Amino acid sequence: MAEKLYYKYWGKAGADDERGNSYHLLPYHCLDVAAVADQWWQHSSSLRQQFKQSMRVDENSAYAWLMFFIALHDLGKLDIRFQMKSTETIQQLQLEIYSSIKTKYDHKTKYDHGSNGYGWFEKELSDYGFDCICENEAMDWMQQVAGHHGRIPENNSLVEPAFISDDIKQQDKQARIEWVQSLKQLFLKSADLEFNDIPETMPAMLAGFCSVCDWIGSSDYFKYQTLEQADLKAYFDSRLGTAKTALKTFGILSKVKGKGGMAALFPKYTPQGLQAVVDTFPLEQGLTLIEAPTGSGKTEAALAYASRLLTSNPGFGGGIIFALPTQATANAMLKRLEDVADKLFEGGASVVLAHGKRDLNHDFKNILANSRLTAQGSEEAQVQCSEWLGASKKRAFFGQIGVCTIDQVLLSVLPVRHQFVRGFGVQKSILIVDEVHAYDSYMYGLLTEVLKRQKQVAGSVILLSATLPDHQKEKLLQSWGVQSEQKNSAYPLVTHASANRVLPFELPGSEQTAERIVNVETWQAEQLVLSTEQLEKIVQAAEQNAKVAVICNLVVDAQAIAKQLAALTMIPVDLFHSRFRFVDRQKIEQNISGYYGKNEKDRVLGGRILVTTQVVEQSLDLDFDWMLTQLCPVDLLFQRLGRLHRHQRDNRPPGFEQPRCVVIVPTTEAVYGDTRYVYQNLRALWRTEQFLKNKEIIFKSSQENLKAYTAYRDWIENVYCEEAWGDEPEAVEKAYLEYVKEKVDVPRMLANMVINWKVEEIKSDESDKAGLLTRDGEMSLTVIPVVKKQGKFFTLDDVDLENLEKWQYWEAISLNSVSVTKRWQDQLPKADARGLRFLPMVFETGQWVSRLEKVTFIYCKDVGLTIENA
Repeated sequence: MAEKLYYKYWGKAGADDERGNSYHLLPYHCLDVAAVADQWWQHSSSLRQQFKQSMRVDENSAYAWLMFFIALHDLGKLDIRFQMKSTETIQQLQLEIYSSIKTKYDHKTKYDHGSNGYGWFEKELSDYGFDCICENEAMDWMQQVAGHHGRIPENNSLVEPAFISDDIKQQDKQARIEWVQSLKQLFLKSADLEFNDIPETMPAMLAGFCSVCDWIGSSDYFKYQTLEQADLKAYFDSRLGTAKTALKTFGILSKVKGKGGMAALFPKYTPQGLQAVVDTFPLEQGLTLIEAPTGSGKTEAALAYASRLLTSNPGFGGGIIFALPTQATANAMLKRLEDVADKLFEGGASVVLAHGKRDLNHDFKNILANSRLTAQGSEEAQVQCSEWLGASKKRAFFGQIGVCTIDQVLLSVLPVRHQFVRGFGVQKSILIVDEVHAYDSYMYGLLTEVLKRQKQVAGSVILLSATLPDHQKEKLLQSWGVQSEQKNSAYPLVTHASANRVLPFELPGSEQTAERIVNVETWQAEQLVLSTEQLEKIVQAAEQNAKVAVICNLVVDAQAIAKQLAALTMIPVDLFHSRFRFVDRQKIEQNISGYYGKNEKDRVLGGRILVTTQVVEQSLDLDFDWMLTQLCPVDLLFQRLGRLHRHQRDNRPPGFEQPRCVVIVPTTEAVYGDTRYVYQNLRALWRTEQFLKNKEIIFKSSQENLKAYTAYRDWIENVYCEEAWGDEPEAVEKAYLEYVKEKVDVPRMLANMVINWKVEEIKSDESDKAGLLTRDGEMSLTVIPVVKKQGKFFTLDDVDLENLEKWQYWEAISLNSVSVTKRWQDQLPKADARGLRFLPMVFETGQWVSRLEKVTFIYCKDVGLTIENA
């Protein structure tokens, strides 16, 4: 039996396994993690291809280097300071050393085995056998695997142990040397590799891959082993079956089937428009921008193209991440993707919705529930894994198909704990980003960084939009490293950027979508607030069996109009906006999908009114007979029009057989009320208003009808062109210059600054502070309404938050959170140390009330959160 020093060191300790073992030897834990990496590698051709491509070496070499460094991830545990975290275990393994230092050692001493492992590696490189030729590459690799507890360590992070004898320090060092040499023999020698053969290019996904392998390798599937074993290879091989089982339980292993494409994913669907030409798109890695009208099937086309990429070449990715602007749109997308998953992956697939309350399978629940607090405390990998997976917004990065808000993707390039795990989840997948036009300059700054990193790992991205101004499209292409000198005015249009070229794909004449004609009229209203007479016209339409949508720019306007309409009629008036608890929003979404949805059998008969905000303009499949909307920028106006006569119906009520829309404009030019806080580009608002008022400019016919598809390019390019028209009011132009400075130039610079912040500045990505990093808009704060009883917080549904497991706690926080405007910040209670902002309330006559010094907050499940002066 080999007498190696590293057998005297534990890797896991503090919680007995089912056989009564209270610790797990370090070499065995490290090989458990390597076994997970091995099985993931063996069963994922896409992962193999991506790592091999990014490392620029053959497959055997790529595998050997990955296994070697992943098994080194806990090198810092070969240090007496870590071993002293469990005094019971060190007494069993190194009683003599424990006895010699127990009175000298301060147990309050903080020791980060990740950063110190990186420090030891840097200091002892030559002792391990690395020469100066490859030391930089070796340090880069070690830096990534040493960051597996959430933060990539910086250089010179080593802190030498104090009050420890030289003999003990020397033993620790010798154990580290022996462990490096044993791993070299186990993984590198078998591939005929030496240290100086290390690849010059380190894989960008290494840190995230190592972290997830560590989490799974720390789960209860891997039973503690305390006896020395001479043959490390035999131990490693014995854990491969266990690793495969664990990966399957976590929903990670899958196999793509079929050829992909529209026919495979949507066999009962007749492809239309751009869907019919998906098979002509290039089967190569790249950035693909699909511009097409709302309701034209962009989602199906994107999924069909992604499926063709997945099935044509394993290196194009192992899954799909679908990112949307809001929680509501993510919910609406889930069912569509569940239908696709079984057709794309063998044996079904793990389709995970971020932000949604998704039931977990039995095995997965057990993984979370059995999270053991060990001697490592909060650094324990299984604890971190449970906290991560317990927050549903993060689970999206583990399924074959993940659905999330764009914020979750943007966090992958921001300085939060484990941001590289998100990055790994995104980079190993084909990324689809919907409604790209909906993001502000700050978010664009973050998104372009996401695109750069996706290209770096030879990944693919599909961006969906109704349409984009040329200058925005150019910025997206530049982030992919390509330039396009030609401007293509065709519409719909697909633009594909590969490594060094840009290809446009116009639809042939036979596949051009029939142009929609919408009757547009304007109503004037003081500061865009409807009068009683105008509200009565809405009621009359609903009483004639019309499904009517009233779209407001502000939640407060929507709440007020819904209340006024409800007082004028017995017709049902629904209210939908972002200022509900998420758990209540889910129920409202389900209801309105039935009231105003696509399917006739689900669609409620008779007239009905939906008063809503911007949440309805993106990705929700709703269909209205008549629409009224407050003035908004032209691109968002077209999005709203996409919910008008979205589906062919033969039973439209009389007077609404053709699409009709009323746009509410101000009685006084350029006086937009509080809408200016939502759409701060007043020039875009003013220009849109001019197009609507001067119909001879836009309709190109004697009829006052909007030819929706031909207008897309003309309107948007003219409204968003950077040159002044020359007749803008002075106040509008002044506001525009301020907007460019404050909301374009500064946010873009801020995005670059934030990306490069040190991770210590943001400790948790669950905090409101982390959420603020992804957006520069109004809806950037969250509050959790609670009831306080006997000093403890309960949800409004009487769930004791303090009695939940950690993974359940973060799920409950997500479901009970409300998004609010940044302007409420001073009126709300201060955030706690975790960035959570609780709002204690009491139940009074059917609603919850919080009376503060200056204001009163009221929450009702039908109205949402409102604020009144005290």
